[in-house]
Amino acid sequence: MVKPDKWIKVWGKKGGVQPFNESQVNPASYDVRVSNHWICPTREPEEFYADKIKLYPGEVVLASTIEYVRIPRNVACDLKLKSTLGRLWINHSLAGWCDPGFEGNITLELQNLGPEPFVLKAGTRIAQLIFLSLEEEPEIAYGEPGSNSHYHRQKGTTRAYRIGE
Repeated sequence: MVKPDKWIKVWGKKGGVQPFNESQVNPASYDVRVSNHWICPTREPEEFYADKIKLYPGEVVLASTIEYVRIPRNVACDLKLKSTLGRLWINHSLAGWCDPGFEGNITLELQNLGPEPFVLKAGTRIAQLIFLSLEEEPEIAYGEPGSNSHYHRQKGTTRAYRIGE
C-alpha cells in the first residue's frame, strides 16, 4: 500500500528525511532536490561541484539528492523523476529503488534524451519518493549485518561499487 501525505509528514518530522520541508510533501510522495555534486564521465575533471550543469544530448551524469533519507524497516521506497523533467527529455535511468533500512543520499543516474542541451540547476525538485508498506518486516534489512549493502549511509554522489572487487 502506498503511504499518504499524513504518514510522510510524520516520517519527515521524526528525522526520516533531512532537511525536511513540508512544502515538498505531495498527496502520496515526497519531492527531493538535486545537489551540486556531479560525476560526468565525459568531463574533465570527471567529478566536480557546481551550481548547475549543462547536459548535452546523449550525455549522462551521476548526481545525488540534497536530502538524506532513512527508510524504515517496514517500508520500501520507489524514486520517480518529476514529470516536467521527463517532458523535457531528461531521463532518470536505471536504479530508483530504496530497500527497507536504506539510509543516505540517493544517487541519481540522469541522461539528456532530447535534441538540445539542458541546464540542470542544483536545488531543482528532480524526483519524488513513493513509500510502499511491506506486509511484514524483512529478515535482514538494507545495511544490517548479512545484507551485503554497498551504498548504506552514502553521502553525496556515489560511484558504482565495483563488482568482483
